Amino acid sequence: MTTLRSLRLSAILLAAPLCLGACHRQESATPSPAPSSQARFQGRMLWKETPVRKAAIFLRPLSPHTGPEIEFLTRTDGRFDQDLPPGHYLLRSAPTTMCPVRGTITLSPGINRYRLLVHPLSFLTCKPGEIRKL
Repeated sequence: MTTLRSLRLSAILLAAPLCLGACHRQESATPSPAPSSQARFQGRMLWKETPVRKAAIFLRPLSPHTGPEIEFLTRTDGRFDQDLPPGHYLLRSAPTTMCPVRGTITLSPGINRYRLLVHPLSFLTCKPGEIRKL
């Protein structure tokens, strides 16, 4: 009986890292040069001057192509980089303890720099965040 429990526990312990690796959101990787036919969505999410780390950003293609929503996370310094096809996207964010950002962006081939500004949650209001093209 003890051996069977040990084997089950061993199997769970071996499988846990595989699930953790496959089940987490993709964090925006350190930037590399964007292919010439791609648009790089690059920027930083901030509250005042403080980086917002590990915030989820969602982009849904609107035109000229449609497809599944793309999801990625800001890095610990609040920065993000994502290579995408050029076009129009619906952007929304889900920063923990902050009000979300929502709006549309247009990405052209090459680097597209943005600043996403968020505000803290309060009991009475949630001031909408801002999307600023740099």
